[in-house]
Amino acid sequence: MTDAAQEPDQFTEDDIIFECPFCSKSMAIDKRGMGLTINCPQCDGLVRVPTVSESTEATPDSVTMPVEGLADALDESRDEIEELKQKIQELESLRNSLEEQSTIQEEKLILLRREFSHIQSALDQVSMMMVDPSATD
Repeated sequence: MTDAAQEPDQFTEDDIIFECPFCSKSMAIDKRGMGLTINCPQCDGLVRVPTVSESTEATPDSVTMPVEGLADALDESRDEIEELKQKIQELESLRNSLEEQSTIQEEKLILLRREFSHIQSALDQVSMMMVDPSATD
């Protein structure tokens, strides 16, 4: 971002010149910053960078969009979306597998607790027989 108080020859036709709505500081930013929210360097207020049509310096002839760049960015975004969708499917599959394994482990744990309870009951009976040999079932 450049300060509007700088020499005018430092601006290009790709710059958007606008003012902070809070302190009226003039600012300039490349057109690629359209729609971004930035902090004003003077008052630190959050300022939304206007689009070219919203800019006070814009004229209808100055709106030129780099269509090729946008098409490439769109293609890259679509590729990333497809990769993310695939990763989501992989993660969902992994989650389902882990949930199945968890259920199996929980069932095994229940069986082990039952077996432990039976073993503990048998140990209690043996212990009672050792204390009082006449006590039998």
